[in-house]
Amino acid sequence: MVVLGVALVAQTSYYHPGWNLFSPQQDVALGQQAETQELRRLPIVHNASDERYLTDLGEKLASHMPGPRFPFNFHIVAQKDVNAFALPGGPVFVNVGAVCAARNEAQLAGILAHEESHVALRHSTSMASKKEAISVPLGILGGIFNSGAGQLANIGAQMLVGGVFLKYSRDMESQADALGAQVMNASGYDPRELAQFFENLQSQGSGGAAQFLSDHPNPGNRQAAIAEEIPTLGPHPPYITNTAGFERFQASLCPGLGHGGAPTADGDSSSISFQGFQLRPPPGWSVYGDQTSQLTLAPANGLSNDGGQTTVVRGAIVGMYSGTLDELLAELQRSNPDMRLDQGGRQREHAGALAGIGIRLQNRNAAGVPESDRIVFFPQTRQMGQALYFIFIAPSAEYDRYRSAFDGILNSLQH
Repeated sequence: MVVLGVALVAQTSYYHPGWNLFSPQQDVALGQQAETQELRRLPIVHNASDERYLTDLGEKLASHMPGPRFPFNFHIVAQKDVNAFALPGGPVFVNVGAVCAARNEAQLAGILAHEESHVALRHSTSMASKKEAISVPLGILGGIFNSGAGQLANIGAQMLVGGVFLKYSRDMESQADALGAQVMNASGYDPRELAQFFENLQSQGSGGAAQFLSDHPNPGNRQAAIAEEIPTLGPHPPYITNTAGFERFQASLCPGLGHGGAPTADGDSSSISFQGFQLRPPPGWSVYGDQTSQLTLAPANGLSNDGGQTTVVRGAIVGMYSGTLDELLAELQRSNPDMRLDQGGRQREHAGALAGIGIRLQNRNAAGVPESDRIVFFPQTRQMGQALYFIFIAPSAEYDRYRSAFDGILNSLQH
């Protein structure tokens, strides 16, 4: 049985949990069950220093959270979409895309404080309670919610599948904003940075942020609402905007970003890290993506935005893949119906001490221009069941012009 203590912040005027049939201990049990399922489903970053940074920041904020002291724990998800979510009782998941979208530590702290507030306010199980109350006669509700772990686990599984844990109302978003602002203030972060983060996503209108904005509906003018709360929040430590720890954390997960989440194109041709490897982009090329799932290296004219979808016209994609080379080819051909194997078959490839397989393909890019592609696949580098691959892309008429740049990327690879 989980024993929960109580934590208090300087002011608790924002702490108003809704009606709930679950106990805090049941929140924890449900959250742990759902967490186990999510850890099987999601690609999780396993990097000790990155995990420690996020945990330290999350625990710092949680120490100022009112209500039951839930056992918060934090996971980094290797997905580029801007998103974060919390499960009942404490598990918090933050996408790499959200880390890369944050302009500073204060904004990342705002994301965590907002998600932790949903946990502290017990929004998920409050929603679940209301849903169960509608579908189950009141006379037997007590029996259901006191019938033991098996029945609880069954209810939790149904709610997870139905997305009950993750869909909040605008009122709940407003409550999480207000409590999150209180916690940020008590922790030494300007609450206006939370509003600014949401405003940045709204103004960008990017597809990668659509799910985050859908899961966190705008309760109104966040900036104005939080600004009105500032005078009521009480004393606070000196506000922190950024730290060297955040910059290291963001650089580790988003090596193609400069400060404030902007892609870099500094032309210094310095090495970048990817899944424990080091590689060097050509001078003047930009790096996009994150360290855990996929990187794109491209020259100034390398990307095309056709119909709102960004595609690589000239450049290289570096990624990890859990299947075989044939499975990767099949997946690429499903999304590229014009892609065909070139003559020459499979060739042996080497990069440093690594031995792999190389193949050539012909394709047409989004503009219908003939394109030449080269895939280099290193199956023996599997980490956690994944292989390393490179895809080199250029219009067929220009491929020879980029051949030396592609070879340079491959030859720079070091473990």
